[in-house]
Amino acid sequence: MLRDKHNKRRAVPDADQGEHPMKKMTIAALLALMTLPAFAEDNGGFKAEGTAPPQEKHDSGLRGTEDARGATIELARTMHEDAWVTLEGYITKESGTNQYHFRDKTGTINIQVDEKRWNGDEVTPEDLVMISGRVKHKGNSTMVAVEHLEKQ
Repeated sequence: MLRDKHNKRRAVPDADQGEHPMKKMTIAALLALMTLPAFAEDNGGFKAEGTAPPQEKHDSGLRGTEDARGATIELARTMHEDAWVTLEGYITKESGTNQYHFRDKTGTINIQVDEKRWNGDEVTPEDLVMISGRVKHKGNSTMVAVEHLEKQ
């Protein structure tokens, strides 16, 4: 204890407390925030675990609009370049970087899905998905450039 000029006792500041306790709290909070990405989960995407149900077992469980209900891979193959199509089916396997095989009850088509389109969802061949995108023709093959993907 110290005495001031009026001979009153006053407490001596603790050396451990320091002059800036907020500075220590700020540093601790920043360190805690910087470690969060280490605990973050995968960003989603296609996981090749499992197998898709057989084609004859593909029943439409569509929860979308009526006009999307009739779209099939068979129909998509006949659509003009850059036509918008919505399909429901299964992503059966990865065929290259951002390239996948997509199957419904009428057949299989190649699709392109950029990483940002997964929206953090993890999709396996057993998961029913709805895709929407633009039809692309190259030679005799048709593919869909996916702009929206939703796990059903």
